[in-house]
Amino acid sequence: MTTLKNEDTLVLSVRNLKKYYGNIRAVDGVSFDVKRGEIFALLGPNGAGKTTTIKCILGFRRKDEGEIILNGTVSFVPDGKELYGSYTVERMVKVAKELTDRFDEKKCIEYVERFEIPVDEKVSSLSSGQTTQLYLAIAFSQQSDLYIFDEPTWGLDPIVRNQVLEMIREIPLDGKSVFYTSHILSEVEKVADKVAIMSKGKIMDIGYLDDMKEKYCAVSVPKDLKDVTVEGYKYKSTESEDIYIVTKDYAISKNLEFSAVPFEAIFEALVLDRNNFNAKTKDIQ
Repeated sequence: MTTLKNEDTLVLSVRNLKKYYGNIRAVDGVSFDVKRGEIFALLGPNGAGKTTTIKCILGFRRKDEGEIILNGTVSFVPDGKELYGSYTVERMVKVAKELTDRFDEKKCIEYVERFEIPVDEKVSSLSSGQTTQLYLAIAFSQQSDLYIFDEPTWGLDPIVRNQVLEMIREIPLDGKSVFYTSHILSEVEKVADKVAIMSKGKIMDIGYLDDMKEKYCAVSVPKDLKDVTVEGYKYKSTESEDIYIVTKDYAISKNLEFSAVPFEAIFEALVLDRNNFNAKTKDIQ
């Protein structure tokens, strides 16, 4: 991993990252940038390669190919959130201060109180949701340039999840950046500036969330129209028609009627890709 010393608009840059496990391409040519003051979400189903990407960025896994450029300090919350079970919450916070540079103990206690976690409770007695909240409180209290969260709201109830999302949304107000993975699309739409959709180790598309929602639309192709090619992703089928997610530019160029689609449909179509891109043989006229 290369670390830049100079100030730059990018806090993280990943180029052509590849990580293989035998014949399995866990990460296959992934590239993206995270700017300062930006919330970047890496989306994908389980097994897409999101966690492996994070582990390569942090040096927990040796990459096979590619370049990772990190410009600044990092605070990390992993998918598996484990703390010292025999410690009280208060002691855990003090240990975090001892082990972590740029740690604000007072701020951490404020987060703990905000989450209503008893400070004299043993970590082993906390629920899984409370353990996640404590881990997040510790991470939020580190003065870092980039906060990396792997499924940060997993296991939280809806009220606490919204509270955490609001805290994440506040991070860029100080010029800091967030890189996080998730498969919960509703939360991504609440906080993310830029998104990358990942499936089977590859990035299917990447861009600012609003631009991506504007980029795609739905077109319907009657099933009695034989031997056609649709430059897009098959999304759904009914008794009478197939529905594809395509770019608006393509729909307009073919004079096709189209309709707006929610981000959830875009994500599902790109990830599942039921019919493969450019699957048939004759163009739509």
